[in-house]
Amino acid sequence: MSNLSPAREAALKTLYAVDKDGAYMNIALNDIITESRLSPLDAALCTTLVLGVERNRLFLDNIISNLSSIRLKKISPWIINILRMGIYSIRFMEKIPESATINECVKLSKRYGHQKSAGFVNAILRKSITSGDFLPEEGTVEYLSVFYSYPEWIVQKWIKENVGDITALLKAGNSTPPTYLRRNLLKGDFEIPEGIEKATVGNNAYIYTKGGAFHGSKLQKEGYFSIQDAASQLAVEALEVQSGMDVLDLCAAPGGKSEYCAEIMGNKGKVIACDLYPHKTELIDKSCERLGITIVETRVNDAEKFNSEFEEKFDRVLLDAPCSGLGIIRRKPDIKWTKGASDCSVLAQTQYRMLRHAKRYVKLGGILVYSTCTISKMENVQMVKTFLRENKNFELSPTEAMPEGYRQLLPHESNTDGFFIARFIRRD
Repeated sequence: MSNLSPAREAALKTLYAVDKDGAYMNIALNDIITESRLSPLDAALCTTLVLGVERNRLFLDNIISNLSSIRLKKISPWIINILRMGIYSIRFMEKIPESATINECVKLSKRYGHQKSAGFVNAILRKSITSGDFLPEEGTVEYLSVFYSYPEWIVQKWIKENVGDITALLKAGNSTPPTYLRRNLLKGDFEIPEGIEKATVGNNAYIYTKGGAFHGSKLQKEGYFSIQDAASQLAVEALEVQSGMDVLDLCAAPGGKSEYCAEIMGNKGKVIACDLYPHKTELIDKSCERLGITIVETRVNDAEKFNSEFEEKFDRVLLDAPCSGLGIIRRKPDIKWTKGASDCSVLAQTQYRMLRHAKRYVKLGGILVYSTCTISKMENVQMVKTFLRENKNFELSPTEAMPEGYRQLLPHESNTDGFFIARFIRRD
């Protein structure tokens, strides 16, 4: 058998790990690219195939199910992912010849299936070149679900919650997000190099416009910039931290918000950055060292349990709570397929338990910011209403950026992650 395309084989292994083993797509992709020792060109192709399949999985499966006499559940995980990659390449990657795609997929099916599998893959892919998309009636929930490749429950949820232009939101979730950077304020004034432009969102956010990856660049290694979405930066800016304050970040990993607090504070005061896992606090420590930050103190702490050591000790408390992640689908498209409608209600209970503890850590007159990276009223607006109803000593504290005291950012409107931020002040 002739050599397989290393990029396609790595993409197949990644999709199998996500599909069969329940691996996180981003982690599996990075691990397999490293293990496979792919060239930058092959790594880029591998990433494109994985993201393309995960973003369009339902659309691709709809075509396969209409062309195959075998039910999808009866097709092996290896072969179904070879078919998904093949049809994605045929439908969306115009620069790659259809014949080359079919040839590579047949070779993969011989290694990861058998001779009959190769014939099956060859037949389905050839049929897909001339077939239609087999779409439901246009304008229906089913159509939006299949065409934009989202589970029906997400489409129905967002329509019911009146998020605005549903088509624009679904489309944005399948797009490639910009790489947002945060300038290190502790480095003083320095010339912003070409390929990095000031963003329109946030006080200190920049967009990386140069080709290639910013991660691992000289500017990052030397601590001049960190990768952090502008919406995440806005959550920190809502705290309005000042030099000398005591700040608590309850769910701090990977540490960007704690670091930004320290930078705004001029590295004066104290920031306690908490996480449940020691290996994550160690990563925060290393990142702070790179940035020249000395006031961040990491702690292993369970945000779902009350910590008497923290009671009424902090001027500012940030709870960036674990959530369903529906606002970061364009970064992690596998969220579409790993989350269900029940996850929102289960997570809302977790979020409120954390919020009940977080409020007790705020000094009189202090600020509590609650944030999530999701688009879900149960986890966001309803959480705010419940909190205010049950805690009369707190009230919303509007800012110029948040006139209502809270804000839901949407990817198609702000070109950031879908993010929710609420700001409370403790009055008595």
